[in-house]
Amino acid sequence: MKYTLLLLPLLASVASAQEDVWKMLADGDRVQVTFRSGNMIMGTLAHKPLDPRLKHAATDYSTVTELTVDVSLEYPGLNGTMTIPKKEIKEVRKIQSMDAATLKRVREELQKIQQQASSDEAARKAAESDREKAAAAVREKLAKEEETGKADKEKGAALLKDFNELQEGKKLLERFPPEKWKNALKEIGDKNIRKQPLTLEEREFLTPEVQGLWNKAIAAQKEAPTSEKKDEQKEKVEEKKQ
Repeated sequence: MKYTLLLLPLLASVASAQEDVWKMLADGDRVQVTFRSGNMIMGTLAHKPLDPRLKHAATDYSTVTELTVDVSLEYPGLNGTMTIPKKEIKEVRKIQSMDAATLKRVREELQKIQQQASSDEAARKAAESDREKAAAAVREKLAKEEETGKADKEKGAALLKDFNELQEGKKLLERFPPEKWKNALKEIGDKNIRKQPLTLEEREFLTPEVQGLWNKAIAAQKEAPTSEKKDEQKEKVEEKKQ
């Protein structure tokens, strides 16, 4: 208890000194702020960023609830301000401002850093753009190859289907020879008029599938070269001789 009583005047003195510091602060002062966590930061007292067109009156730091510190000249790579609530500040101390020569050197260094950062960013964007263009070219090439492959596949499937249908049609021509069945539709129609029953072959011949394949085979025969037709006729003659 005795030690506590002895410390009270000292604590009061420290608190009073800290209050005096807040009263002496002014815009543009270079300060060192110690957080309650123990970390520190340096910078120049500034107004909290607002509309740049507005004019700011001088700040009475004895009444503020927060500090805004410009750290641009203190930490290379950082550019801007930091606003700190007063309740998080353990101590704020004015420190010596940079002389003209030091300030000039710092600004030159900051300018070099900013120029290098801008150059690096431009190089990064250019490299990123090149990569994107290369990737786009690859995607376009793959899309074209896929489209071509798909078209070739569809074409091949269509050709295979056409070939298979022609083979089926040729088999139907053997079962339903054109010379015998070319007038079958009319004869079947006449039978229907006379209400005569149709044979199983006639019923099969009337189905849409048989009609489609049969007519397709006949059309293919008409389009075949003359030499091919002669070969077929020759084969038929030889078969009859046998």
